[in-house]
Amino acid sequence: MQSTHTAVLNTLTRVQRFLDTNGPTLGSINQSGYRAILDDVVTTLSAHAVTQTTTKRMSAAVVAKERVLRNALKLNHMRPIVAVAAAQLRQVPEFLALKMPPITSTSRALVAWSGAMSNAASAYTKTFVDAGLPADFLAQLQAASDALNTALTARGATKAAQRGASAGLDAEASRGRQAVKVLDSLVEPLIAGNVSLLSQWKSAKRFAGRTTTVTDTSLDAASTGSASIPEPSASPVAPATAPTPAAAP
Repeated sequence: MQSTHTAVLNTLTRVQRFLDTNGPTLGSINQSGYRAILDDVVTTLSAHAVTQTTTKRMSAAVVAKERVLRNALKLNHMRPIVAVAAAQLRQVPEFLALKMPPITSTSRALVAWSGAMSNAASAYTKTFVDAGLPADFLAQLQAASDALNTALTARGATKAAQRGASAGLDAEASRGRQAVKVLDSLVEPLIAGNVSLLSQWKSAKRFAGRTTTVTDTSLDAASTGSASIPEPSASPVAPATAPTPAAAP
């Protein structure tokens, strides 16, 4: 969860707490549609945050598992086949498919390569078994390839869920800001004459920046829609002193 989303969620929960605490003063605001929207956004934001955190951790675990399965496929299953083919099958047409894949191959490429290797080796099963590979070496190769493919699918699903949670956080944060904006237009007129409550509300609804103190001037502005700007006080100016004439030579 990004810091911006955390800040929005913190603000929304502060607004909730203010509305709950001051319900009698705020009339029917807590029964309004935008109060319901506020509550829904808080619930949904929290759920998206949990999903995002969970999928991030799952993604790391899936990547680690994929690395293990890649190594198992290459070292435990493909390498023995390649070694036997290099020693006994160099002259057969399928030999090109019985080599190790490039070191830079992706997991998806490894799955495809193992399939091609299995097809090529199936014509020479006796050669591989006589060389010492287990009778079911092709079935083991397929199982290792299937396990890697399953890990790839899980990684894709985890990434999709993580992207969905991130998009949901963005959308709900925007909806939460809009809800607070509307609620602000309803709350401030009701508490314009209460300096303490107005100060608490301004602090609760703030998404960023420092909280400012509510002064009498801002209180007047909230209730009348205008604020008078005090005249600057004039400071007495010390009279200028005439320069002392220079002594005659």
